[in-house]
Amino acid sequence: MKKLFTYFFIVVGVCKAQQFPQYTQFLFNKIGYNPAASGTVARVPFELVFGGRTQWLGISNNPKSAFISANYNFVPKRSYKRWHNVGVYLAQDQNGVYKQNDYWLSYTIHMLASARWLLSAGVFVGAKQYSLEKSRFDLNDPAVSSSAGSVWAIPDVVPGIRLTNRKFFWDMAIQHASVWSRRGIGGTIGTPSRIALNYNSSIGTKLKINDFDNLVFSVNAKGAFTSIPNLELNVMNYYNKRLALGMSLRMNNFICGIVQFRLLHNWNVGFAYDLSINKLLKTNPNTVEVMVSFSPVFGGEVIQKATKYSVSECAF
Repeated sequence: MKKLFTYFFIVVGVCKAQQFPQYTQFLFNKIGYNPAASGTVARVPFELVFGGRTQWLGISNNPKSAFISANYNFVPKRSYKRWHNVGVYLAQDQNGVYKQNDYWLSYTIHMLASARWLLSAGVFVGAKQYSLEKSRFDLNDPAVSSSAGSVWAIPDVVPGIRLTNRKFFWDMAIQHASVWSRRGIGGTIGTPSRIALNYNSSIGTKLKINDFDNLVFSVNAKGAFTSIPNLELNVMNYYNKRLALGMSLRMNNFICGIVQFRLLHNWNVGFAYDLSINKLLKTNPNTVEVMVSFSPVFGGEVIQKATKYSVSECAF
């Protein structure tokens, strides 16, 4: 029985770590979903975003995720035709005794494709650290003794592209472009099977209701190219650049509520609550998520910048 328990956590943890971490506020943490989203707003020189998520409150060894990112824009003084962005993104995704840490540096270039369209290309480059709490198991078990406690996979490369205008965005990022297994410095965790190439793609549009209200509709799809995508539908209402209310539906698993607001001048805070609508509804259906950013741009704010080159600045 203990051996079966061991295999369960190794397999579940490994399978979950093959995908991007899941966040309900994927527009808030757009950089974590795609490096091409870093520095999209040219007039914002610096941005700091951090947050965390705890799933299925009350269940032992429940999934937890956390991240922190910072980035800086290098914008020419007299031209918005092209600018560059560099940043750092640190993340941890834990599922029971299995943990994955991502350590990434990012580079993004934003190019004016036309008077109204902005084309962005970015890349995360860094390392993954896979770890397993072997002390939680029977060390005499071959399934445990043959597995390393910690593995560093280098280099980890995540490329992404993004297309944006004032009312629309589409992006896609690829995970496991260079890391194909949980093997590296330190040995191997789990079986030596290949990790599937994963994608993360979002599409959204903005609808202006009046001078105060803006609705943003978006869809996120993620998963392996060989499997059925995990879809999430999201709608947000941004009111007066200070308050946002929204909701999400993630396949047949979660229905989510979102509240975001501006705190002081440049601090933005977001809360999300996910209610399980699957079989976990009868046990521990609650999931919470908190995000904070330091940025002059709030949520779906879009500002038209009058320069030599017409470029739409979008905070999607």
